[in-house]
Amino acid sequence: MWREPKRYLIASPRLADGTRIDILHPGDFNDHRGGPDFLGARIAIDGIVISGDIELHRNTSDWDKHGHTSDPNYAAVILHVVLDADEEIHPHLPTLLLRENLRFDERSFWQRLFEARYARAPELPCYPHNLAVPMKRKRALIAQMATLRLDELVSRYECGSHEALLDAVYAHVMDALGYSENRAPMKELARLLPRAFLQTVRERENAASLRSIFEALYFGVAGLLDAPSEAYSSETNEYLLDLGAKWQSLQVDYDIPATLARNDWAFFRIRPTNTPYRRVALAASLAARYFSRSDFSLAEELRFDDETNWWLTHTSYTSVLDEAQSLLGDERLRAIEINVLLPARIAALRLRGTDAASVTNEKILRREWEEAPSRSSATYMQTIEQELLEGERLRTTAGEQGALHLYRTYCSCGRCAECPVGKQLIEAGWQAPLA
Repeated sequence: MWREPKRYLIASPRLADGTRIDILHPGDFNDHRGGPDFLGARIAIDGIVISGDIELHRNTSDWDKHGHTSDPNYAAVILHVVLDADEEIHPHLPTLLLRENLRFDERSFWQRLFEARYARAPELPCYPHNLAVPMKRKRALIAQMATLRLDELVSRYECGSHEALLDAVYAHVMDALGYSENRAPMKELARLLPRAFLQTVRERENAASLRSIFEALYFGVAGLLDAPSEAYSSETNEYLLDLGAKWQSLQVDYDIPATLARNDWAFFRIRPTNTPYRRVALAASLAARYFSRSDFSLAEELRFDDETNWWLTHTSYTSVLDEAQSLLGDERLRAIEINVLLPARIAALRLRGTDAASVTNEKILRREWEEAPSRSSATYMQTIEQELLEGERLRTTAGEQGALHLYRTYCSCGRCAECPVGKQLIEAGWQAPLA
């Protein structure tokens, strides 16, 4: 940008203090042989021509971080050129903030630059104009969106009673287990098998056989319980005979008004470890371990570590994995903790009241949610990182969820005029596209 100011900067750039600057000659690049970045530059500040060296940094704070104040090699610097002002400007060092002086009338150039770096066209309508917005403000926007996202999640569990809250947790966990492809049948499965019914089954049935009883219940209601067949191995037929007998008994003993069917489930283009069979087996295991208990508490951490479950090594009644794989992977467990359990714990605190202890504990939970590391590579995150945050990575849940809320609430539906960044750009003369 400094080499070709006429191409990158507005016609009459201003210093950080508002003084006009004319760039007569940007100087000769020093190629980092020690000392300032450009030597022998000529500029005019408020009409007064001066010659000297130019030092470039990403942030204003880098001048002190790099020890230039006491370095005699930098005594002839006449201008500090930076992208961002992350702290107060040095009063005796003329500073040009590139971000406040960029020109974007050559959008095709910026688009080509973006495509060369990311091998795709930009998606956000405010790119490249949002490059004029300071990074500090954009980071603050993501933090603001993260707060709104957490409030949105907590509101799902403000159900008026603790039992209703636990019912909501169960429903949302089942939703999460379905992933995007099988969310609808998993939510319907939760509706057909509510927590109150699960507790009744638990109270009446043999405690030693609870896991297999719940497996039979869930597979039967899911419509995924096959009859033994010559097409199956003897091991599979033995498993199906056991579940089938338990399912028949459950149908006799309980009023089970409806079931799903196999064609309610999506099987096409599903990863082998995420087939509906394994999702239902996991739901049954969690129901037996947690959701059917009358003393189930949100303080417990959901885990799946049953080394004897038949579905650890199977993806269907005919397909076997080379080695056992957990039914609840770390990424899905983290999603449940972030989107369900932590928000529900905050809602549970609010149910108890607004005393000082509850307020303090809510702050602790909110901080835990915000600071949890993110390993997501979702497309919306890449879009926000590349097109708004200039390649800066979002490494925490606050960043990930803030990006999600911003993208889903504003960017993807063209609500630029309501977005804080969009508002700032519109006030500066940007024409936002119609929603």
